[in-house]
Amino acid sequence: MNLRRDVKSDTERNTWLLIPAYNVEAYLGRLLQEALLYLTAQTILVVNDGSTDNTAGVAESHHVNLISHPRNRGKGAALRTGFDYLLGRGAEWVITIDGDLQHDPSRLPDFIEQAELDDHDIIIGTRQRKVGGMPWDRRFSNWATSLILSIVTGQKVSDSQSGYRLIRCRMLKGMEFRCTGYDFETEMLLKLSRVGARIGSIEIPTIYDGAPSTINSVKDTLKFLKVILRFILTKK
Repeated sequence: MNLRRDVKSDTERNTWLLIPAYNVEAYLGRLLQEALLYLTAQTILVVNDGSTDNTAGVAESHHVNLISHPRNRGKGAALRTGFDYLLGRGAEWVITIDGDLQHDPSRLPDFIEQAELDDHDIIIGTRQRKVGGMPWDRRFSNWATSLILSIVTGQKVSDSQSGYRLIRCRMLKGMEFRCTGYDFETEMLLKLSRVGARIGSIEIPTIYDGAPSTINSVKDTLKFLKVILRFILTKK
């Protein structure tokens, strides 16, 4: 695959990149430089979630779209803000990617290609759960939560904790979400599957050499289970 794409065709297809960002000044510049090989600055949105470093300044220097929360509200809140912005601009597809370089931006063309194929409504970037790549506690929690989500949704969810995703924007219209942290990504999969979203996956590298992860395996797994139980018991 030719990794350097025709950015004009990407703009016409109306595929956006959404980056929730919290204190990622050290990583965001490189991410944006690589992302701009495949998408125009006009189709990249950074949601600065109350950062205390120069995250907003890095985004501004690359002339991408920027929204800033006055205080840190959580990754889910940042994604929700971004989705509302994109729906208001008629976006067709959105790719979400973390701002800390734990997702490889050189794989963006693979997600863009999936939008062209139009076979699914959500594509999840799936990391390999192998020894030496992902820490053991993350391997276990990822395996367990992915299995549970697969059972509940009735579709194969290969990496429930991956934030590298392609989403058909119209599926988000009218959706009401409650979560504001990492559990939002679970809530979104559950609610989109309920309205018939087709879930697929592509393989992505497992990277743990960017910013340190802020996920707490025990705490966030408990939040995951709470979201699952609420979804099953209350249908909300």
